[in-house]
Amino acid sequence: MAENAIQAAILTVFDGEVKDLLPPKRHECHVIVIVPGMEDDRPDYPKYPDYPIHPVVLCEYTAGDPKKFAHPYCDIARCKGLQLWHGRNDDRTCNQPHLLFPGDTPFWGGVKRRGIVVACSGLQPWIDKFISGMVADLLVAMAHGAWEDCPEEARGDSFLE
Repeated sequence: MAENAIQAAILTVFDGEVKDLLPPKRHECHVIVIVPGMEDDRPDYPKYPDYPIHPVVLCEYTAGDPKKFAHPYCDIARCKGLQLWHGRNDDRTCNQPHLLFPGDTPFWGGVKRRGIVVACSGLQPWIDKFISGMVADLLVAMAHGAWEDCPEEARGDSFLE
């Protein structure tokens, strides 16, 4: 699902009508999707409420050959994603120097929306952010569509029983 969302966003930018509105400098990039995860020790919630949330890499996707990249786009996208996850990047159009750690990337171009972090690297930062936003919004929409069509929703299951 995440890979399909990434491919759709990249296709839109590289080959869709958007390419004339926002022409990318190159046709290579790396995208990472990070979602919240936790260990669930049910039944009876023995550790309640101590269930720490941790980042889980849902998907990584590379367009192009990383060996031919002019810069380490894969590492930059991963770093952007962690900075967004930890709240050290505020999902705007610049970094926050006071929150950068040694080894961090100063580049922007990702989003954190509704618990999902998506970061892209390889294009202009505003196009990296555009791709990331499309991926995040498409994942949310796909999840809602899947939920509406699932038998549990049709039965009205609450998952609390």
